[in-house]
Amino acid sequence: MKKHLVLVVNIVLILGVLVGIAFAIFKASDLTKSTDIKPVETVAIEATVDEPTEPLEIYTIGIIQHSNIENSNSVYQGFIAELAENGYINNNNIILDYVLEEDNEKCKEVIQKFIDEEYDLIFTIGPFATKLAASMTTEIPIVFAAVQEPDQEEFVASNEAPGGNVTGVSDYTPCFEQIDSIKQMFPDTKKIGAIYLGTNHNSVTQALIGEKEAQTEQVNIEYVKYPVTSAKEIETTLDTMLKDGVEVVYTPVDGFINKNIEPLIDFSYENKIPVVCGNLTMLEKGCFSTSVINYPSIGGAAADISLDILVHDADPATTPIVYIYDCYLHINKAAMEKLGIKLSDEIMEYAIVE
Repeated sequence: MKKHLVLVVNIVLILGVLVGIAFAIFKASDLTKSTDIKPVETVAIEATVDEPTEPLEIYTIGIIQHSNIENSNSVYQGFIAELAENGYINNNNIILDYVLEEDNEKCKEVIQKFIDEEYDLIFTIGPFATKLAASMTTEIPIVFAAVQEPDQEEFVASNEAPGGNVTGVSDYTPCFEQIDSIKQMFPDTKKIGAIYLGTNHNSVTQALIGEKEAQTEQVNIEYVKYPVTSAKEIETTLDTMLKDGVEVVYTPVDGFINKNIEPLIDFSYENKIPVVCGNLTMLEKGCFSTSVINYPSIGGAAADISLDILVHDADPATTPIVYIYDCYLHINKAAMEKLGIKLSDEIMEYAIVE
């Protein structure tokens, strides 16, 4: 009796399930007809994820710095900062291999590694590394920084049209700015006297650049050149300058004058005539002021050239050498006091007095 009862219950349950399935199928069929919805397997689903983009092109730059000096370090920092400013560091699409190597032979080995591994570009800091790299490859683009006279170093045909695989940024003495600073500091100056070694090519060139700037409409100061050929001539030449009415002495970067600078400093303090010089070394020895290049800006300009070559396919052969005119005015505080000179508040705000 119990078995029959269980069998009946099971049959009822099975029939209930079948009826439920039939009802569900009927409703689904009716819904499809009333709303004209296509079966799921034929519905086109639009993508909600953006199409994959092409991977960023990776550029490799080998950096070789030959001298561990402040100016060279500043060039490197400026180079990196400019790349970062343009978004090429954080995106990891430029691989940098930076090496500071003061040993000549090891420096050569580093450059050879860059060549063997086919780096996209070599960035050289200083004349030695640049000349060495230029002698080792004519294929890989080379961008240099902190080379004073590229056209005299024989790795470019000219500053305007380098003609090969080498271009970059010069750190030539900013003679223009040094002469301009005289006009800014001493606007009533009538005569500048330039003293330098007359047998030194660099000194002669700087003196000529200074003369050209002094003759511009903006400056318009009489500029007289006083080249010397020996230490004995310095004192007699200074006497001549005094008789000629020189009001400011200009001496460019000149190793000879730097070595024999004491008579010039004595002359300056005794006659209350300021000496504007070519670099900080001469300033520290008693000259009144100098204008020096902002070396991070040299590195930044080199980074811009590098990006033009790598990203925009610029040709080093037709990329002119860049000269930087972003400078700092430095004033020797002790010399200022000894000479009894007071400058305008405007100049004192931006000058570096030390």
